[in-house]
Amino acid sequence: MGDFYELFLEDAHIGARVLNITLTGKSNGKNGRIPMAGVPYHAVDAYLSKLVKAGYKVAICEQLSPPNKKGLVERDVVRIVTPGTVLDEKYLAKKKIIILLVLRLRDNR
Repeated sequence: MGDFYELFLEDAHIGARVLNITLTGKSNGKNGRIPMAGVPYHAVDAYLSKLVKAGYKVAICEQLSPPNKKGLVERDVVRIVTPGTVLDEKYLAKKKIIILLVLRLRDNR
């Protein structure tokens, strides 16, 4: 029990393979089950590191409203993790060149 970051559908399959975590499923009503995998909230940095080193880009979504029995819970992307956006070297593969290009356009050009 506890707080988890969850992956669904194709992302769950990728996460299970790359992170060596259990692939499970979640009920989808009449449509059966959808693939799901998850990582504990407190250990997310270690899993993010593995995904980025494996060449994946990660969008982290968090719940923005309290859970309720009626309707959907509001969620949004709060962080994007890629080799070009990380500030901590532990996320990056050793001896790999990372190129980051930043452009600033002036006068709408």
